[in-house]
Amino acid sequence: MTPLPALIDIRDDLARAIEETDGDDDLRSELRTVSDRLDAFEERDRADRGGIVDEVDNQLLRVEERLDDEAAARAVQSARNRLHIYRESRQQTDANLAVVDSTVRDSGGPGADEVVPVGEVTVAVTVANTGADTEIVPIVTFYDDRAAEVESVRGPEFALAGGEQAQFEFDADAPADATTHAISISDTGEVRT
Repeated sequence: MTPLPALIDIRDDLARAIEETDGDDDLRSELRTVSDRLDAFEERDRADRGGIVDEVDNQLLRVEERLDDEAAARAVQSARNRLHIYRESRQQTDANLAVVDSTVRDSGGPGADEVVPVGEVTVAVTVANTGADTEIVPIVTFYDDRAAEVESVRGPEFALAGGEQAQFEFDADAPADATTHAISISDTGEVRT
């Protein structure tokens, strides 16, 4: 089973939206259904997980169009922004590689699920390789609270054996206005051969 990446664990945004829609039971029910769909993510293969993200995004769009409350609409838009960032980072990752998990934490400190610390950070990324032995380069992209890209940082090259999964760490400088991150992986081994 693949854990739900912190970037798209949008339950915090959904909880804020549910709290703001206390007068509309239909909207609250639909937002709870979205939260339940996220549970299916862990049980699906890579292709199916993309479909779940699309379903959740489409359902949130329908909810957003019906919302009258500004705070609830902002929470739903925040959730949708995070889904779009996740989708974009997946599209930038080579087909035989998958980011299993990633964290950004204060260098030497404990991991942070969603909050991006400011300044020097340690980026940890777990990558699965279904292809041949290769060299990979992780790229961490930082986004602000409006889902606008703030900065991208290219990590060093790492060797990753075919059919293996491994965790890699590197240091980066997180900008002050970064609120979330996404990781994409480039396969430099194929480029060289």
